Formats: sequence, C-alpha cells, structure tokens
Amino acid sequence: MRANFWSRKKILVTGGAGFLGSFVVEKLIQERGVSPDNIRIPRSKDMDLRIWNNCLKAVKDIDIVIHIAGRGGGIGYNKKYPGSLFYDNIIMNTHLMEAARQEGVEKFVGIGTVCSYPKYTPVPFKEENLWDGYPEETNASYGLAKKMMLVQSQAYRQQYGFNSIHLLLINLYCS
Repeated sequence: MRANFWSRKKILVTGGAGFLGSFVVEKLIQERGVSPDNIRIPRSKDMDLRIWNNCLKAVKDIDIVIHIAGRGGGIGYNKKYPGSLFYDNIIMNTHLMEAARQEGVEKFVGIGTVCSYPKYTPVPFKEENLWDGYPEETNASYGLAKKMMLVQSQAYRQQYGFNSIHLLLINLYCS
C-alpha cells in the first residue's frame, strides 16, 4: 500500500545530484517505489533557483518538494563571501517555498543545517537549543539563511495551512 502511494507522486528533489540528494533519490526509487520518471532533479547550471520564474517552473505539477539544494563552501569561502551565501540561500529557499505554496504542492520538506545552531550548543544537540544564541561566525550567513526557512515554514503553516517541515541534519556520516 505504501509503495502505491509513493509510486504515484511527482517529486522535486533540489540538490538531487549532490551527496545527500543522490542518496535520497536512490531511496525514493528503491524503497518507496517512485518511478525515476516521476522525480525531477533540477541542476543549478540549467535552472537557477534564485530566479522566481525558475522556481515556478520547478514546482509545476509537483506533489512533493524535497529541498536539499544550497550554496555553501569551506571556512575560507564562507569568510570571503558571507553576503553572497546569505542572499543565494535565503532567496532560493524563500522563492521555492512560496512557489510551492502558490502551486498547491502537497508537502514541502526543507533540509536545514547544523550551522543554524548557536556557536556554544551543548552536545548532544537538541531542537530546543536552536534559538539559544548566534551561530559560529564563519557559518552564520549560511546557517541563518537556512534557519529562516524554518521560520517561513512555520509562518506558512500558521497562515496558509501549508504542509511543510524543516529537518535539521546534524551529522550525515553517522551509521
């Protein structure tokens, strides 16, 4: 029964060719029975999701959005380009969720980042610690842009009844 539910869904996976995204796409196909023909994976070189009209095209006729894409870099890159990182991520997240809402997408899954947590967060990380301080400075512009996707998700659920969630992945390498 569950495979039948998934097999009919048209799913957009932004960042679907990346490290996490390719794993998610593989699991959708192998474990959920989603046809590869029903998975849309926009590549940044072909569809810049910072552009409003591209977001509208990306979500057209989509049932579920899994938004993994983001622009990031290492410490040196983050220090050199904090403004670009903030703008690129917040505009991509904001446009994509708004386009999904306008298009009537059934579910929006936003992938957050551990970089959203405060610099001095107790280990193990807990959701209730998310708002306890400012992120580590070199990751702040990226982390805060991703954190605002959580705020947008909550606001859209409250005002529009939009079905969205924000997942915070703390460590992609745990087994």
